[in-house]
Amino acid sequence: MSKLDKSRIEFIEQLHHRFLIKKGHGAFAFISPSKAIKLFNAYLDSDEPADLFINRFVRSI
Repeated sequence: MSKLDKSRIEFIEQLHHRFLIKKGHGAFAFISPSKAIKLFNAYLDSDEPADLFINRFVRSI
């Protein structure tokens, strides 16, 4: 498994966990898997740490 694949999996796990904590349901109850991948790509293009990026996104939902 490539480093990018591992990073994507970790990001989606963090995203899912944050949704569970803040919203009571996992990420895919609110967004599609393709949206999660697009969000990961946007995260890669940003200079933000994953936690900050994810928290900002979850608050916007």
